[in-house]
Amino acid sequence: MKKLLIIFGIAFGIVSCTSKVDLAIDNPSKNPILVSIDTLTVEIPPKEVVWVEMGKGPRKITLPNDSIVNYDFQRSVYMLNPTLSQYLKYGEVYGSNPMAKFNYRLNDTVNFYGFEFVGDYKVIKDLVNTVNWDYGPRESLPSMVQVEEGSSFTTVYKLMDINEFIEEINKRAQETATTEENKTK
Repeated sequence: MKKLLIIFGIAFGIVSCTSKVDLAIDNPSKNPILVSIDTLTVEIPPKEVVWVEMGKGPRKITLPNDSIVNYDFQRSVYMLNPTLSQYLKYGEVYGSNPMAKFNYRLNDTVNFYGFEFVGDYKVIKDLVNTVNWDYGPRESLPSMVQVEEGSSFTTVYKLMDINEFIEEINKRAQETATTEENKTK
């Protein structure tokens, strides 16, 4: 029985300590790009994300401008930003406590392409980024989420590229114009 428990423990340890890395390679630009990870070359279509699965450890990344970067991948999920674009990470609050979003991080200020934001925001612009958000570029936020029992709200994190940002500004401007038009009728 003791040997069985030891074997089970070792097997569980091997399975739980995965040596796999999922790498999202994003291309927010209007043109396809080529990126190489060691000997694997991947074409990323415009405004798309391509996922690559690889083992943990040091890798050689060749970027579209032929520059080479070495990186030791040790976590399970990363996003590669080969265009070195800026992304805006923000928290969207869901739940029954509408004031929850105003209760934290009000002193954080970031600048995203000339727009200043105060609150739960961060600009992501590194080549290699550990994924610590729930929804990536061009993934829509849900209309509803499950809030844990005993909590009045939850925060979901979204990573937005410049294209999504412009679309969101245009959408909100249109909503404001429609609201103002309806008030004058």
